[in-house]
Amino acid sequence: MPIINFTNPIHVVVALVLVLLCAFLAEQYKKNTIPCLVLLVFLAILVGHTIELSALSSTADIMPFAVSIAVDEIFIFVSFLFFIWLDRIQVETAKTTKDKKTKSGKKGQKSEKVDDKVIEKDGLDVLFKKV
Repeated sequence: MPIINFTNPIHVVVALVLVLLCAFLAEQYKKNTIPCLVLLVFLAILVGHTIELSALSSTADIMPFAVSIAVDEIFIFVSFLFFIWLDRIQVETAKTTKDKKTKSGKKGQKSEKVDDKVIEKDGLDVLFKKV
């Protein structure tokens, strides 16, 4: 049997509640690092289930591992979607903050330029701009 057995409905419900709570927390703080950590945790669980499956001696116990690996992949997909969604929110928040800083300059003084980051339309545009 897998260490984290996703054939047990209680484990699936607990994992789902934790993922949703992490997504809510990340949305409140507008940071995409929390879903990134959730994604890495589920990738580690997937690697653990794969190692356990490869070390399995009998073929009769394959079904719980197959179900657990499938549920791992579903949670990885969901946490990746949360990561992309919160990345977009984080970029929009940074864009509005930048606009407020440049507009806050007084009439007699030059407005202060903020050259921390180049922010494009989408959070992924920064990655694909260099390609």
